[in-house]
Amino acid sequence: MTNNYAEINKRKMDKCKKCFEELEYLLTASYESVGSCNKDSSMYLCPKGTLHQISYYSKPMNSFRISNHWNWYSNLKKCKDAEYIQCFSVDIPMPKDRINPGKASRPRFGTQVAFFGDDNKYHCIYGDKYDSQTEEWSWVESNPEEVMSELLR
Repeated sequence: MTNNYAEINKRKMDKCKKCFEELEYLLTASYESVGSCNKDSSMYLCPKGTLHQISYYSKPMNSFRISNHWNWYSNLKKCKDAEYIQCFSVDIPMPKDRINPGKASRPRFGTQVAFFGDDNKYHCIYGDKYDSQTEEWSWVESNPEEVMSELLR
């Protein structure tokens, strides 16, 4: 079962990468991408000149993130705001409690490409999406051109 689970997650990430790469191509004139400082599979696609806004306290407005982990509380040595949720996606379950005071909580897992809106939250545009009302997961596929034209008017 472990191999099957790993293979499913790899396929999900591969599909999300294709969406992210298409967004990169479509936005190449006005956006730039950068990998996560944590050397994981996460990447950000941000309006040019805003990469410095990626921090433990916020992300650039109108940016995109691809990742398989979301919604956790950071170690308080990295982020002094104990209530700030790292990489908060409204389409992933809420963060777990910290196991030890001051330490990071475990992230929630779901593979998605998400858009960071003016509400300071990520919203899934492609990939795993959790509905907190029904407590069910679904898979969202969208056209990057349509997403771009709708979100970046």
